[in-house]
Amino acid sequence: MTGITELDVGSSDPVSSDTDSDGMPDGWEAYHARWSVFEEKWSLNPVNGDDDVGDPDGDGLTNWEEYNSIQGNLSEIDPLITAPQFYLLNSGGDWLPTPWLTADSTASFGESARLLHPNSPTTADPNNPDTDGDGLLDGVEMIFTKWNYEEETWTLNPLVPSDGYYDSDRDGLTDLVELNLTNTNPENGALAPPDAPRFHEEATSLDALESMNRVYRVLFTKQGRAHIAISQFNEWQSDGFMRPLLASLVGVSDPSEQDTDRDGMSDGYEYWFTEWDLEANEWTINPLTSADIYRDSDEDSWDCNGDGTISPSESFTNLAEYESRIYGKLLAVDTIPSGMGTVSYGSDAINALRFEGELSEDEAIESLYDTFSRKSDQSLERMGLINQFDPDSFNRTLLGISDPTNDDSDMDGLPDGWEYCYSIFGHWMPLPETQLRWSLNPLNPLDGSYDPDSDGWYDRTTSDVAAIQGTWTNRMFEPSNLTDQIDAGSTPLLFTNLMEYRNGTLPLSNDTDRDSVLMEPEFSVTGSVVSYNQNYNLSDGREILKYGTNPLDNDTDGDMMPDFYEYHLGWNEMNDNWSSLMQIEVVWQQISSNSWKPVNINGGSIMRPILNWTWFTLDPTDPTDVGGDADKDGDYECNLGGCQYIPYTNFQEYFGIVNATLSSPALVRAAPLVDCRGNEVEEGWQFREVVLGLCGNGASLSTNYLRMNRISQTDTLYALIIDDNDQDYTQIDTSNDNVVLSGNWTDSYQRFAGDQFHLPNTGLGEYPYGWWLLDYDGDSIAEGTSPINWDTDGDWLNDRFEIADDLLDGIRGNSGSPIRYDDRTVP
Repeated sequence: MTGITELDVGSSDPVSSDTDSDGMPDGWEAYHARWSVFEEKWSLNPVNGDDDVGDPDGDGLTNWEEYNSIQGNLSEIDPLITAPQFYLLNSGGDWLPTPWLTADSTASFGESARLLHPNSPTTADPNNPDTDGDGLLDGVEMIFTKWNYEEETWTLNPLVPSDGYYDSDRDGLTDLVELNLTNTNPENGALAPPDAPRFHEEATSLDALESMNRVYRVLFTKQGRAHIAISQFNEWQSDGFMRPLLASLVGVSDPSEQDTDRDGMSDGYEYWFTEWDLEANEWTINPLTSADIYRDSDEDSWDCNGDGTISPSESFTNLAEYESRIYGKLLAVDTIPSGMGTVSYGSDAINALRFEGELSEDEAIESLYDTFSRKSDQSLERMGLINQFDPDSFNRTLLGISDPTNDDSDMDGLPDGWEYCYSIFGHWMPLPETQLRWSLNPLNPLDGSYDPDSDGWYDRTTSDVAAIQGTWTNRMFEPSNLTDQIDAGSTPLLFTNLMEYRNGTLPLSNDTDRDSVLMEPEFSVTGSVVSYNQNYNLSDGREILKYGTNPLDNDTDGDMMPDFYEYHLGWNEMNDNWSSLMQIEVVWQQISSNSWKPVNINGGSIMRPILNWTWFTLDPTDPTDVGGDADKDGDYECNLGGCQYIPYTNFQEYFGIVNATLSSPALVRAAPLVDCRGNEVEEGWQFREVVLGLCGNGASLSTNYLRMNRISQTDTLYALIIDDNDQDYTQIDTSNDNVVLSGNWTDSYQRFAGDQFHLPNTGLGEYPYGWWLLDYDGDSIAEGTSPINWDTDGDWLNDRFEIADDLLDGIRGNSGSPIRYDDRTVP
């Protein structure tokens, strides 16, 4: 060097504060210099410009950063270049001070520290890995620090011993807790064995590569501030040796990122609500691995469709419970009206508590907090720990989550998974239309009173008599106590979510057992059908509240006649019961000693029989009504001993059979019958398949004797009802015949083309003319013969006789039919 004498070589410049221009004053370097026996050189040297990136104490903070943590106006180098706003970055082999562009503050560590503690150290100590003695390495504090705008200070500062209690990323965990996870297990109020693995140990055992990537990702996102740690990471990858700095970082969660493992759940949520699963020998939730997103800690998932398997869409996983605070039910956000954005379960519950509970917003939030904390002693302890350093920590970072450690977060008696299962957004009774809610919400304690499928008894009048309340078990009814019975009144009765859950019905389906299949036509002033509507009188709530039937069984009493059929023919709205007084009972006339006929012979005329008044009963809660024969359309069997009436029962009418061996549910179930799938016949729908031959599409055309529509001109299996207006059996006058139903014609309703005088094409949605008279559910199959009409088709022949006569040759449909008017002309 020019001007330097031989005696001056190796000396520092007395007129320069920084002889070697390494950004550190000579005196500071001399004061903190230590001889490294291992490296055989001074750790700091005022005439060695290469020691600025040294890290003699191994804390991850370079010598340059240790000094430049100084308050700017005290710096002997440059008052504007301080740490952490600047850090050293290698550029072409030179380490240059580089600005941290997202630092959010120009304050140095020293300046920030002295505002808190006037006597704090001027700089960090390059020979002490933890200058402030707070248990965190100086470099670790540099890597993860953030500027706190509220407190106007650095969240982590190597010169401040009392820091680390900020929650920089607002995930519900203090920075100190996150940075100590390498060596500690969670202290969240739950129990765990002392030898339980650390989070990072479990994460590595589950997926070592992902665990390694997580560590690198945490360091890499800190830019050059973590270059020493990244260098150690690369060294570890190449030779397997892990230095102390890296060893302290491999198990931390990132206090500057809410979700270290990027699994969609915040670190705080995973930390506070994890538990040690003794059976699975694992943490239920782990903030350092994404392998836990499909777990369901409290096992509250619900089999929504009842198929015996919990599908992914039915799983109320830990992730879904966390997402409650953001989306509500993520899989149902499409039900939220456009423009509303997302509606979390938390905000929805607050809205409910404010409107229905008449609370202020603060009171509603407090109510949610209280409910969350008082579920158990463990919950209370956990909430205290969460708010230990910040009384608003839970409300700010976790309010709105569903509790993954408890299957009833809002303590409303409805399991969280069940509520999640049937959660959609919209307007529900009894709220006004302006109030939109999640139909079910695991955080809303008031949603048990909603009726989202509107299946209550809303048209109730003062004259209505409610059904006896009780429970159905194995098709036997057990009445409830008097206190559970419904008093008279006209107030609408909602069938609420809570009632749906207790009765096992579906809260988003008004007809769980799918027996509201009755279809009813609506007529114009001219008598033509203008609409064909489903009758929902057998909705879940009405079945229980009004009719006393079982909403889980479409054949409540097990008599093989479906509830909708018995309701349609049996319910008496005037009397609120299942019996009606009708003029339908045939008075049989004895023609001879061994002959009885359903006629009235008077003055030489053979007229239709006299009909007496009688009670007709079809009750879906009473299996004994199968044997009823109110219209008395059976037959007499006569022999030498006299004549005996053989009834044609309600059961036989529905199935259109006269076979004595199959004349009751008990006989059918005892018979060796199997349905289309090879299963034993136990239910009415199975027996109907068998007797009508519905197992094969082609075969049923020739076996379905209750088919309504005619398929060809040679087809004899179709329905035809005529009111012939004849007064005498022997006097036939077709001029005044009134065709009321014809499978030979096409009704005007949904007629695809042409006039009525063509065969109905049911495949195109066409119906036989007047089909609703016998086809109650719109499937083009008659619901048997009429139990309230001795002569269903109007051809003067009683129903049972036509079936029995038709079966004389063993073939059904080639002779008379009880649903097809037969010409009585004698050839």
